[in-house]
Amino acid sequence: MNSFFIRWVFYCAAGEFLGIAAASAIVFGINNSIREPETFVQKSIVLCSMMIAGAIEGFLLGSFQWKVLKEKIPILPWREWTGYTVLVATMGWFLGMMPSLLFYDNSTPDSNIDHSNPIIFALLSVLIGLGIGSVFGCFQWFSLRKYIPKAHRWIADNGVGWAFGIGWIYLASSLPDINTPLVTMVYLGMAGGILAGISVGLVTGIFLKKVLKS
Repeated sequence: MNSFFIRWVFYCAAGEFLGIAAASAIVFGINNSIREPETFVQKSIVLCSMMIAGAIEGFLLGSFQWKVLKEKIPILPWREWTGYTVLVATMGWFLGMMPSLLFYDNSTPDSNIDHSNPIIFALLSVLIGLGIGSVFGCFQWFSLRKYIPKAHRWIADNGVGWAFGIGWIYLASSLPDINTPLVTMVYLGMAGGILAGISVGLVTGIFLKKVLKS
């Protein structure tokens, strides 16, 4: 394994870890101040707060990724790469949070999907990650296509990487219950973020290693 590949995986893991940590801090603050949002105003505040969390996550991940990419693509602008990453991360948090906050009614019976079934939960996580990752990769592709050949593969590779990554994040978030100590929840969130970053870094790093011949 060469140094570029190792640094790419490490920086992806670090960026996602710090991004998830920032998001967790915002979630913790919201839970302590608003608890369960009930009014439209409260739900809107939560939604805007999570969009800020997404922007922070995108900024950190994009900046960390750019730090490694610039070694092989010196003309890749930081503002361009990070800007696309911030945009898609913010949009992802918005789309992910909006249905449950603004449209979901607790009085409405849930679907027939058994979310407690670990197999179904894993499949849903992978499918959601595949979709989110493909969109994520598509936004970054707008920038990457200008500088490397076969950049369209970046979309599929991000889809696969995030399919595993979102799975780790969902798994970490599903383990705690109301009796779980805060410190345990923090450690689980940290572990989920690191594993997600490693998953994305490994899959996309293989692609970069080939096309950049690094």
